[in-house]
Amino acid sequence: MQNNNAVATGTPHVCPHQMSFFLDNWIRRLIQNPARIVGPYIQEGDTVIDVGCGPGYFTIDMAKMVGPKGRVIAVDIQAKMLQRVRKKAQKHGVEQRIDCHTAGMDHIGLEKKADFILAFYMIHEVPDMTHTLAELKALLNDGGKVLAVEPKMHVSQAGFKTMLDDAEEIGLKAIDFPKRAGGRSVVWSA
Repeated sequence: MQNNNAVATGTPHVCPHQMSFFLDNWIRRLIQNPARIVGPYIQEGDTVIDVGCGPGYFTIDMAKMVGPKGRVIAVDIQAKMLQRVRKKAQKHGVEQRIDCHTAGMDHIGLEKKADFILAFYMIHEVPDMTHTLAELKALLNDGGKVLAVEPKMHVSQAGFKTMLDDAEEIGLKAIDFPKRAGGRSVVWSA
C-alpha cells in the first residue's frame, strides 16, 4: 500500500499533536466507540499495545478493560501525544496500567509481547508497511491478535488488498473483517 504523501515528499504523513482534538472528542465517541471496536478482543489481565496511540483515544478505555493486572503500552512517534496520554491516564486513574513508548519513524522498537495489538488509522502512515507488519507479528504472543483499521478516505480498496497480501506473505492470517470499526478493518493472528 502506498502512502501518497510519502511518495510525493519522501516522508510519511503524521497527524500533528496540535490536531489531537480531532482524534479525541465526544463526537468521535458517538461514531467510533472504543468498547465496541476493541472490547471483543481484550480480556482482563491482557497485555495490549496501542500503536500510533495519538492522544490516547483507545488507550484509556483499553487500560480500563485490562484491569489492574493488565498492561497497555501506548506507542507513538510524538512525545507530545504521549504526554497527553499520561495526563489523561492520571485523570482516569489508570496511569499504573499504561507504559508509554516513543517509536522511531521507521520502527516500533518494542521487545515486549502482547495479547492484542491495535493499529488504528496508522499503517498507511508508515514509510515501510511490510517492515511494520513484520514488527507487529513479532510482538504477538501465541494466540494474540492484531486489529488494523484504515481510513477509507486515505486507503483505497486496492491499497487495503495490498496490505492484506503483504501481511499474509509475512505470516499474518486474516481471521475476521469486522464491520463498523470506522474504516477498512482486519483482524490478524500469527
